Amino acid sequence: MAMMSSGLGAAELRLSGLEDPLAANVRALLSIDDALARDPLPRPGRLRYLHRQADREIRTALEPFGYYNPELKLALHLEGPEAEWYADYRVNPGPRVLVGALRLELEGEGAQDPVMQQVLEESGLRRGEPFQHQAYSALKSALQSRASERGYYDAVFTEARVLVDPDASLADIVLVYDTGPRARIGQIHFDEVPVSEQLLRRYLPFDSGDPINTAQLVMLQRNLIDSNYFSDVEVRPLLPQRENGVVPVDIGLTPNARTLYQGGAGFGTDTGARLQIGTTRRWVNRRGHSLDSRLRLSQVKQAFNTSYQIPGEDPVTDRFALNIKLEDEQSDTIDARTYGIGGSWQKKLNGWDRRLALDWQQEAWVFEGDEQESTLLLPSVRFSKTQADDRINTRRGYSLDIGLTAAAEPLLSDTNLIQLEFGGKRVDSLGERWRLLTRAELGLTLVDSVDDLPASMRFYAGGDTSVRGYDYQSLGPTGAGGDVLGGRYLVTGSVEVDYKIRDKWRVAAFLDTGNAFDDIQADLKTGAGIGARWQSPVGPVRLDLAVPLDDSGFRIHFSLGPDL
Repeated sequence: MAMMSSGLGAAELRLSGLEDPLAANVRALLSIDDALARDPLPRPGRLRYLHRQADREIRTALEPFGYYNPELKLALHLEGPEAEWYADYRVNPGPRVLVGALRLELEGEGAQDPVMQQVLEESGLRRGEPFQHQAYSALKSALQSRASERGYYDAVFTEARVLVDPDASLADIVLVYDTGPRARIGQIHFDEVPVSEQLLRRYLPFDSGDPINTAQLVMLQRNLIDSNYFSDVEVRPLLPQRENGVVPVDIGLTPNARTLYQGGAGFGTDTGARLQIGTTRRWVNRRGHSLDSRLRLSQVKQAFNTSYQIPGEDPVTDRFALNIKLEDEQSDTIDARTYGIGGSWQKKLNGWDRRLALDWQQEAWVFEGDEQESTLLLPSVRFSKTQADDRINTRRGYSLDIGLTAAAEPLLSDTNLIQLEFGGKRVDSLGERWRLLTRAELGLTLVDSVDDLPASMRFYAGGDTSVRGYDYQSLGPTGAGGDVLGGRYLVTGSVEVDYKIRDKWRVAAFLDTGNAFDDIQADLKTGAGIGARWQSPVGPVRLDLAVPLDDSGFRIHFSLGPDL
């Protein structure tokens, strides 16, 4: 039983017998409660008038919850030495009305539409279940909304009534919705733009003659925006021009600037200071081919990559590319120069990004004064997937990346090898402020001799995104001179918890472990530490203080980017 009072001084309201949300809805509709909140000293005549409205208002407030026959004891009293007024309202909501006879039907073309049928199935109205008027109203709104989305523009309710028998505590419901015919897509018109209409039509998830589906219209708009050809896209079904159920569709397109210039600078404890400049030619020709070039400079690595991209049969999920790369890496671990050219085919399959590639690569590297070279023709396949509630500020999500690369001496390569890589990350919410972040990375290389494996294809551990507490690529098999040479295998893992102390700021504690090695007897190295996180517009900025548990000293790590 709930007892609540409002108002001070000469008058107050005492309401008992109800819990929220019933009590809250009653108070929201009671005129006397509203009046006392604004004026605790009303005139007696005004107070008596508001009291007379209470019976009707309380019954009205309870009906949406299925209570049509409440017992009410409503009294207005004058008491106390200062002649204070109070309204004493005691409410027994009585039995809840149940759904009796129930008739929910679709007529017209929508009667055979499984999506419209699903709206009825998910309504929550069932015979013998408590009746809530809100569920009935929500079903009517859902039918009208879904009908509009699916092109039933002439839909009407032919019957819509609720008959309540308070004495029997039953509500008979009749709801018949005639959808009428479903509109079809008519002529599709694109604005004149620098890419061909033939390419644009490959973006269409529908064709002339197909039933209208608003979700598909929105999908087309999003896909054309994501194509990078356009700064603005409007997909407009021309309803005033509808004839015989056929609706023409006009697609307004505003081209982007043809060339995009980009530049940026940053700093990371793995790479030191870094600089990136690049250009993107959004369309090279009317077939929608594009060209993307990037120059990345840092204290440990310089790289130039260019990619000529060709839309596939389905340009939303299908893309071919011709790639060129030039890399020069000179860190404390690696001294290597790599040149490569190749082609790739990227396609979305059941939520996964699949990339098939064939790359020719030539690399020269130096370990402990020993200079080596290799030439490899590398066929590869990679599957990746990321799902998150928010890619920039993630509360819950995961990412997976699996890759397989091979080379064979009969196929223009200096050695035989097979390399398998796996990477996974996960973010879990542990309440309003806590998060759990886990990460794992595995690598396996089958090769006759690790000496034949190019430096860029060997595994290393340590650094901002590996085992914190250790320098970048400082963990792995070492040579006679003590230099890290990299290994055939890799195992790393991380567990981190962070806590939101205020908007955009978090503190974290973590434990990392792992190593790169050449045999099964892995000597895992472990680092632990604490850190601070600031949520920037492009992802968290991380500052970590990490201690190697297998060594002395400490290391500060600084990194930027999304958690997944």
